[in-house]
Amino acid sequence: MNLKQFLPALALVMLAACAGPKDVEVGPYTVSVIEKNVYHIQDYNSTNPAGETFDAEGNKTHFNNCSDIYLFVGEKKALMLDLSNPIDWADNAAESLRAIVWERVGGMPLTVTFTHNHGDHTGMLPAFVNDPGVQFALPETDFARFADRFPEERTSFYDEGEIFDLGGLKLEAIGVPGHTAGSMVFLLEGHDLLFSGDAVGSGHGVWLFNAEAFNQYVSAVPYLIRALEERGVNEKRLKIYGGHYWQKDWLNLPKGTELGMQYLRDMKALCDEIEAGTAATEPSNLGRPGLDTYFRHGNAIITWSAEQAEQFRNQYTEKFVYRDADIVFRQIDEHTWEGNGYQVYNESVYVVEGEDKALVIDAGAYMPHLDEAVAKLTDKPVMVALTHGHGDHVGGIVCFPEVWIHPADIPMIARDGKGYQGEIHELNDGDVIDLGGRQIEVLHTPGHTSGSITFFDKEHHYGFSGDAFGSTNLLLFVPSFSGLIETCTRTADYMQKNGIEKLFPGHYGGPNVETLQRVLDEKKMSQELLAGKRQGVEERANGLNRYIRDYGVTIRYTDPDALN
Repeated sequence: MNLKQFLPALALVMLAACAGPKDVEVGPYTVSVIEKNVYHIQDYNSTNPAGETFDAEGNKTHFNNCSDIYLFVGEKKALMLDLSNPIDWADNAAESLRAIVWERVGGMPLTVTFTHNHGDHTGMLPAFVNDPGVQFALPETDFARFADRFPEERTSFYDEGEIFDLGGLKLEAIGVPGHTAGSMVFLLEGHDLLFSGDAVGSGHGVWLFNAEAFNQYVSAVPYLIRALEERGVNEKRLKIYGGHYWQKDWLNLPKGTELGMQYLRDMKALCDEIEAGTAATEPSNLGRPGLDTYFRHGNAIITWSAEQAEQFRNQYTEKFVYRDADIVFRQIDEHTWEGNGYQVYNESVYVVEGEDKALVIDAGAYMPHLDEAVAKLTDKPVMVALTHGHGDHVGGIVCFPEVWIHPADIPMIARDGKGYQGEIHELNDGDVIDLGGRQIEVLHTPGHTSGSITFFDKEHHYGFSGDAFGSTNLLLFVPSFSGLIETCTRTADYMQKNGIEKLFPGHYGGPNVETLQRVLDEKKMSQELLAGKRQGVEERANGLNRYIRDYGVTIRYTDPDALN
């Protein structure tokens, strides 16, 4: 911005400042101070106020879906969060916004970032994109495909956990996917202020556009709550500033009160109720496909599709019982639960309870509070055992003082003393784990790893197989196919002899339990490959170079090692 451009706009700011210290109109914008050096800029003014108005008959007479910009001015740098709607109802929008920002920032370096990539939060990008004094820091998940809209030499990308240290003010980006896959919220460290864009909604609800969005969101909300708790945020003082501040009018909040931790807890409860099928609902009347229903709990609203919510609930035959930031648990039967994590495609954890103790089978990819989640299900003493040693099945063992695993996989969790620090016990083929009135038998089932084992509950006619039989995608890391054939033969014989009807796999997604037929199919495919009746397809994935596919299952392997 040159001096000739800047001075008239600065005059606008200075004249508007006479209106009072709280709300200042500058062109199509209204500026307020949240606290010292933290500014709230909204794209409305007295001629085009924020929100909606109705006549006596209930007809909408005015609507301005005002969107919010937040400006943080530190001692060394400044950060601007979001860029509002594209303003086409005022001639001086770009000039006014630049004047607002530069008058407060002065000559300090300015970085622009975003909560997400929607147009009502990036609309005034043209006001700054050609300014050589502005840097752009972009959340990569949402903005990687829009990189060409930003000047390459002044643009960088980041992921969750990015810290913006402005000198005296420090903000941390925390991922809350759902509204978009890469939605970020920003915590102002030490100030108990959270700036959330549309990630948790501003009043009219969080818009979720498909089942995958809901699947992300139900884990993102408890993750956010825990992140705030772990960072020492004062629950009573927390204030949340969303992406459409005017929408607070919808909520039952005392005047002058901001959204806070209770709102986030309402949102978590609402996610649980949607999954359980107990949430209060009403038509949204938005006229948008996939956004036909308001789901409500307290002040929390999720706007989504009633049909898609029903389909999501029916994905699993097991009843939803518990969710936190790491895992969701569903109930298989009275004393057995299935849990899924979110890090590596539904990595599964099973809790099997007897009269005397409970057995936890596998521990997910990253579950630092798994012990607390298990305690929600059972008050029995807990024993933790692993189907194998891969990282997406051992992440929660740090919560427990000891773990059981086949000796062949012990090196995976105890490399040179740098891995798991608890006590490691061996489980071997034929071992029986007595839980008190319930016995779990161990079968060595190598192939995916050398030490893969499967746990069987003969009384209940099911087992827990980890990744030994693939969960529809078997990664054969331990060559060869002859060994897999032997594993399938022994397992099929055991299942037939003991009436085992199904195996719950290491990545359970609802319909993908393993059956006797699946084990026999994998055996047949392996035999036919070795006999030359099948040819593998070349494709490199997961460190393997070929695959065969049939009967709804893929076996990936390394050629030639697996054929020896």
